[in-house]
Amino acid sequence: MKWSNRVQIVTGQTCFHIAMHLTIVASLVWGFKHKLLIEVSAGLVASYVVLLVAMLITQNVSRLRAVGDYLEEASTTYYFGAAMLSLFLFSRVLHNPLLICGLGVAMLIGPALFSLFAKGSGQQVEKKRS
Repeated sequence: MKWSNRVQIVTGQTCFHIAMHLTIVASLVWGFKHKLLIEVSAGLVASYVVLLVAMLITQNVSRLRAVGDYLEEASTTYYFGAAMLSLFLFSRVLHNPLLICGLGVAMLIGPALFSLFAKGSGQQVEKKRS
């Protein structure tokens, strides 16, 4: 068994995902150390948006479906990190703690509610077909 397969079995993540995690952590530490945390955070959020758009495009092209599935896994992995970085950036612009709290709750609960509503509407469509 290759060492990369062992790492994936033990951690549940591919070596590429682990390297991406370490790169993100290193960039945040570097930004904090050099007082560029806002710029680094904005860059990471922008790269997440690019990843999300690429995922949406590649999932609709049948030849690129495998790439789309991999990007979907990556975007799911990094959603909460991007949400927290977005919340940090919003807190630099908005100075209302209640509004920031509401945005945070919406960012954390939003995907779960969307998933539930999408699942519920899919079940209703299947019942109508039967």
